[in-house]
Order: sequence, then C-alpha cells, then structure tokens
Amino acid sequence: MLVAVLKNGQSFSLIDRWTKEQLMQLRKNESFFCPACQQEVILKLGTKRMPHFAHKKEGACPFEQEAESPYHLSGKTDLFHWLKEQALNVRLEPYFSSIQQRPDLAVVADRVYAMEYQCSTLNESLFLKRNACYKEEGIQPLWILGAHHLQQLTMYRYKLPRFQWLFVQQSVSPPCQPMILYYCPQTKRLIRLIQLIPFSSYYTFSVPVVEKLEKLCFHELLHLPSVQLPTLFWTEWLAQKKKWRLTFTMYPSATNRAICADFYPHHLPALFPCEAGWPVAHGYLFETPAFIWQTYLLLFLQSNDVYSLSSLYASLKEKIAEQKIVLRHLPLAQAYAYTRAVYEYIDWLSQLGYVQWVHKKAIRRVKEWTYPRTLEEALVEDRRLLERIKRKSL
Repeated sequence: MLVAVLKNGQSFSLIDRWTKEQLMQLRKNESFFCPACQQEVILKLGTKRMPHFAHKKEGACPFEQEAESPYHLSGKTDLFHWLKEQALNVRLEPYFSSIQQRPDLAVVADRVYAMEYQCSTLNESLFLKRNACYKEEGIQPLWILGAHHLQQLTMYRYKLPRFQWLFVQQSVSPPCQPMILYYCPQTKRLIRLIQLIPFSSYYTFSVPVVEKLEKLCFHELLHLPSVQLPTLFWTEWLAQKKKWRLTFTMYPSATNRAICADFYPHHLPALFPCEAGWPVAHGYLFETPAFIWQTYLLLFLQSNDVYSLSSLYASLKEKIAEQKIVLRHLPLAQAYAYTRAVYEYIDWLSQLGYVQWVHKKAIRRVKEWTYPRTLEEALVEDRRLLERIKRKSL
C-alpha cells in the first residue's frame, strides 16, 4: 500500500520523492490510516523493500485483497509513472466508497478505467464480484497480470491455466480479438499475448508482442497489432498435433472415456480425421480442444446430404449438454456464441474444398474426410494438409 491518510485527513502518497530520512522523521511525528477501513497502518522502511504502508494485523482490512510483494509494489509504481508521464489524470490506490473497491490505479481517458496489477492468484468469485462492482459504477476494469505468471514453453506455445483465461480482454480495434496483458517490473516490459489459439485445456498458442513500457502509450494498450502467424507457429502446431495423436488416450479422464466411446467405432481417437484439430480465429470460445469439437462435427457430416447450419449447431449443443464439450467463460471479453467458431471452421473446410455452400445457411460435403489407417499415415497426411493450409494463407 502506497497511499495513507494523515491525522488531519490529508492524503499522503509514498509515490512522491521522499528521502528515507524525511520518512523516518515523519513516522516519529505522524500517524497513518487506511483510506478504506480507517484503521491505523504502519509505515515500513526496510532495506530490502521499497517504503510502503501495512496494516498492523494481516487480514485486518476487508478491502485489502492481497499482501503486496516487492514485485507488485514496483510494478504498480512503474505503471503509475508511465501514465503520469503521458499527462493523464491518474490516481494511485483510490478508494471508491460507493462500491467499496480500491484498485491499484484509476485513470481517466476516453472513460474511467480501474487498472489492477494482479500478481497473486485470485479467487474466481472475488474476481467476478470486483468486475461487477466496477461496471455497476460505470468504470471499465483493466487487468494486467504480473509477468511471472507467464509460462512460455516454446516460441509460440504457452501453458495457460484457467485462472489466466479470466483475464482475457477484448482489443478495441477491429477485428476485436482476445488478448492478455502482462507486465514485468524487472525488465520494464509489457507483454501482450494476442491471437490466442488454444490447443488443449492446458496449452495455448499465441503470438507475443513485447515492448518496453516507455515506448508504449496508454491508448495503444488495447489496440491489436497486425501480426501474421509465422511459419514457425505452424511447425510447432503440427508437432503438438503429433504428440496429441500419441498420448490422448494414455491418461483418460471420465469425460475422455465417454468421448472415446463415441470415437472408437470410427477408428478414433489416435487416428482421428486429419481435417480435425486446426486453429480458427474464435476457437478460444471452446475450453474443449479443437480436435474433439471439430471431430464431432466431421462425424455428424458423414454423408453427402445437405446440412443446415442450425443442425450443425444443434449437434454440438447436444455434446455441450452431455458435458463432452465445454465452453469457455470470459467475463471481461465480449460474449460471442460458440457458433461463430463453428461457422469459421465450416468456412475453412469450404475453402479447402471439402464442403460447398448450398446457400448462406446450408452446406453439402463434396469430399470425404481423411481417415488414416496407420499412425505413420496420419502424420504424413497432417503434414500434407498443413502445406495446403499455408498455400491458402489461412
């Protein structure tokens, strides 16, 4: 905590340039109080951490959401100075009494933003409550995760647990796509994960945009940079698809066993059709891996009959009701229906010549799916299809 109230009711901020000697003298003569709970707080002046206020008893303040680490205090300070240098109206740790919330920062731009720099894990129900409070007050929440949360496995593959998906925000520039913001006070870099393409429940492919904080302005923060998927992205995706084929049934959960029961009559899952398991722009709307929901669609489209889009959507809706397919909950992002991802996948199949549009709301399969007979054949066909995808520049 960097802001407290003096005995005379005046606000006092440690963000200002105080020497340690000045603060030591002030501590002798003054008392400090929490702006939210009004309890007395202690001014701490250690050698390892920057000066800060702390409640006398941990957990005593109902408005204090987490114990602040040096990492958190440093990042919050950086973000404050970054906004201040842009001549923006920014407040440090303001307390909104009407909703009993105290964000790390509040900044006025095109609207009022509550900027939260989240370094610890946060209970989902508390996260949802805080966002609801801000929106009720007409305040736009803006969350930035501590970069220590980011688990980068390869150039474009990340381990992205469910907790971090809560912090997905929508870009304000079209196309409105999801992104997650991270900041590291040690490197002074802000990271935007864009083009979020989940591969499975645990692993997500994404293009990282890394910039020095001082080189970025606030108005650019939620604008989506124009970035093409590089060749290495597809190489990594194909490698992960190979691994999926080899390991999907090794550690089956109850849900996976039920899915396997649906797939086994069709010689799946290890040899699931090559046309399943590919990225689409809104695939993030599914928590279930693309391999599974796309395979269910391909199995539904088994004949050359005409299929309405509504029948396709209904076929997946059944699997959702059976909990074989799970949709993703994104409280900060614009709510799109899962049908958007389904439509993109069907249109993708059309561009590759597998289906034809009969009219705007119906399709017909014109080319059979590729059911490989051996694992080796599956890997060859996956590579062949990838080359077709790259030529189509999808």
